Amino acid sequence: MRGLATTGAVAGLCPLTEANLGDGIFEGAGFLAADGRFGVGSDSNIEISAPGELKQLEYSQRLKRRARNVLAEREGQSTGRSLYENALAGGARALGRRIGAIEVGHRADVVVLDATHPDLAALSGDRWLDTYVFVTGKAAIDTVMVAGMPLVLKGRHVGRDAISARYVRTMARILA
Repeated sequence: MRGLATTGAVAGLCPLTEANLGDGIFEGAGFLAADGRFGVGSDSNIEISAPGELKQLEYSQRLKRRARNVLAEREGQSTGRSLYENALAGGARALGRRIGAIEVGHRADVVVLDATHPDLAALSGDRWLDTYVFVTGKAAIDTVMVAGMPLVLKGRHVGRDAISARYVRTMARILA
């Protein structure tokens, strides 16, 4: 694990799929302690959700280590922030793209949470990220922009109707 971490490689993780298939638990705490980097994908047939993947990653570490807030980088740090920022940085590195930050020269990929969501309404700062990752998940997403173009508005994918219709036709054909 330490040898892999020192190469600068990014571990590509899909914790929900790994749990579903019984692949085992990634040694996340040790990998991060060795300055390893990770990115998170969501390819599961049970749930496709970035916050769900991050929550599963942290919870698997908690079960393995019998401890809380395992992937927070230091005492008192927001676990949601640590997970989110590490996944963004690792994903950007793995893809070789200027993404994962709101900075000049970076692509405008942005997730906007719904400030009126009941679980977020009274919160601020890192509590938003912690609640997004560990409580609300994708239910709190209002807008998603990819390369500055909106793909989700008011929590609904802009192509949802066409995608749903195509899915129904495909499933009918498969099951026929």
